[in-house]
Amino acid sequence: MREMRKLLPLAAALLLLAVAADLGASSQEKLREIQRQIDEVQARLAASKKDKSSLLNDIYALELQAEAAIIEMNKTHLLLADAQAKVERTQREEAALRVRIRSSQDRIRRILRVLYKMGDLGYVKLFLNIASVDQLFRNYRLIVALMDDKVEEIRQIRQDIVKLQRLQAELRKQVARLADLRAEKARKLARLQGLKRDKLDMIAKINRQRDLNSRLLDELKTESENLTRVLDRKTVVAAADAVDLGPLRGRLAWPLKGAVISSFGRKKSARFNTYTMNNGIEIKPEGSDDIHAVAGGEVIYGDYFKGYGNLIILQHANNFHTLYGHCDRFLKKPGEQVAGGEVIALAGSSGSLYGKALYFEIRQNLKPLDPLLWLGKK
Repeated sequence: MREMRKLLPLAAALLLLAVAADLGASSQEKLREIQRQIDEVQARLAASKKDKSSLLNDIYALELQAEAAIIEMNKTHLLLADAQAKVERTQREEAALRVRIRSSQDRIRRILRVLYKMGDLGYVKLFLNIASVDQLFRNYRLIVALMDDKVEEIRQIRQDIVKLQRLQAELRKQVARLADLRAEKARKLARLQGLKRDKLDMIAKINRQRDLNSRLLDELKTESENLTRVLDRKTVVAAADAVDLGPLRGRLAWPLKGAVISSFGRKKSARFNTYTMNNGIEIKPEGSDDIHAVAGGEVIYGDYFKGYGNLIILQHANNFHTLYGHCDRFLKKPGEQVAGGEVIALAGSSGSLYGKALYFEIRQNLKPLDPLLWLGKK
């Protein structure tokens, strides 16, 4: 039984090490994925710097920097959670070790107290109080076993105290690491907020200055033409289960719950007395950010497109396409088939001049159609 008691703490320690190893492996895998994302964003940022200077490119660069800051924050958050878990495990191990040391010390004190009360002739009394030779040998074996056990326990207490000192030193390092990570997270959060303010300031400046606004409109027009060419190249033979939107005019489900903040068609700017052509509508999300496919089709594009932000395009039957821009992130990849109503992305503010919104287009034979004539009544 005594040997079994000695083995229990060892088994518990081995179990703790196994759990820590699993957490470490999981964290390492997540860190590798985060690093891959950082490398990808940095590559896109480097490529954007090679492009000719433009307002859309400047907005894109700010968004890429913000995206990199968010990914870096995710990395810090992961390291922070891992460090917090290590601190908590070490604290639990330290507390258990303290209890074991106190328990062993109490047992030693009780034995010493009994021997002290028996006086200097305590061992002699044990040997004199015998009725037979058998009892003599039993008492002798008892004393030897008792002293051997306590000597071993004293040795174990010393080892546990040394281990406790090492644990306390390690805990101090872990707590310091935790504090550093929290400070790092605060710095990265401040940087992210600064980048978001820079984007808002740039948009506000464009809206105030006629020359900048005119430049932006020209750039948006160019990117709209580029999108038409990209869409033409990406168009493939529609899958057999792709839906023809034609019979669904006026009955399509809305891609996102929210208010329309920018409508389709030719619009006049009251400030600058200029005109723009909107090929789609902007919807400000209310409640959920889930973006739903308005009908079944195939994802033929999912990437950043200047002026549209993160853009996902579905191809439907009879050469219909639906376009969903300003996404925060995609939930479907090019080549995947999606059903009507399926969530394909989350609404965001990438490439948006309105903050968080969904840019939505419907096209047939590459020609933009007014989505409000195709979507059902709310």
